[in-house]
Amino acid sequence: MDSGLKLLLLEDSLEDAELIQHVLKRSGLQFNADVASDEKEFLEALNNNSYDAVLADNALPQYSSVQALNLIKIRNPYTAFILVTGTVSEEFAVDIMQQGADDYILKSNLARLTSAIKKAIESRKMQKEKFLAEVEMQDLNKQLRTLTAHLQDVREKEQARIAREIHDELGQMLTAIKMDISSAGKKIGKSEKDAKNHIESALSLTDDMIKTVRKIASELRPSVLDDLGLEAALDWQSQEFEKHNPDIQCIFYSSVNDLAIEKNTATALYRIYQESLTNIARHSGATKVKAELNHIDGQLILTVTDNGKGFDQEEVKDKKSLGLVVMKERVLMINGLLTIESEPGKGTTVTVKVTG
Repeated sequence: MDSGLKLLLLEDSLEDAELIQHVLKRSGLQFNADVASDEKEFLEALNNNSYDAVLADNALPQYSSVQALNLIKIRNPYTAFILVTGTVSEEFAVDIMQQGADDYILKSNLARLTSAIKKAIESRKMQKEKFLAEVEMQDLNKQLRTLTAHLQDVREKEQARIAREIHDELGQMLTAIKMDISSAGKKIGKSEKDAKNHIESALSLTDDMIKTVRKIASELRPSVLDDLGLEAALDWQSQEFEKHNPDIQCIFYSSVNDLAIEKNTATALYRIYQESLTNIARHSGATKVKAELNHIDGQLILTVTDNGKGFDQEEVKDKKSLGLVVMKERVLMINGLLTIESEPGKGTTVTVKVTG
């Protein structure tokens, strides 16, 4: 680590600068050093070189170690900074350490300087590696979210295509079959009782199949979302939820009226609402759901509140609920904000805010 270290001494005493270098060389530290005796020379040195550590005296005329430290924090926060001074109060030493100095050494105790330099440089190196790793992780997360957003878009488009084909192609064929069976039934005489019963059974089964096809198509991609917009789709979803969960009253209110909502935002909010209702049906034990879509101060706000049993958010966080993770990812993709408020016995409120 200490091979070829580059040090900058901020020291106005040539004798003290030579003494410091002599002590470091005697300890076996391999380094090259520049000496700056005032602010001008210090700035010139920083402009022309990159240093592993700065060793600063505190008693320079018209330029203090605190000023030097502040400049280093701006120019290169991963350069170690050690105060090397003849005398300093304990209060000042504590203060400069709190401001970011790595250590302070009295000139009367230079024997500790080499180990202090090594420790400070290693610490700064670790800080830099941690920072770079965090930056890389943020970049990877950004790339992952971009990929996730693309995959979500692809999935929505594919679901829309499948829904259209199920509704248009399969739905039409089932309708044609039903019409043929119905026509055949009318032509069979009354004496063919068994045949007529089979046809009636086939008609009933075909009706059920048509309903199932419509249900699957609407769940894949409800046409109302594309045809009439988010407000109508949320209202329709509320009614569908109540039909399939008759013990839960679902009330939906909207004040957005004819507000134009970007397609990706509308899709994300609709899917989040679906997921919220699914969670309520599965886990909440609620008897009432109230949902609102409002546009306030340039923000589109979706709020879903139930009167269920609620939950401990820390426990859910530990379990890493996939449904909540998906909701959070959808919100991030539209640059929105998701908040969940819940306590055991007090129900749950899910709020999504997005600029629009």
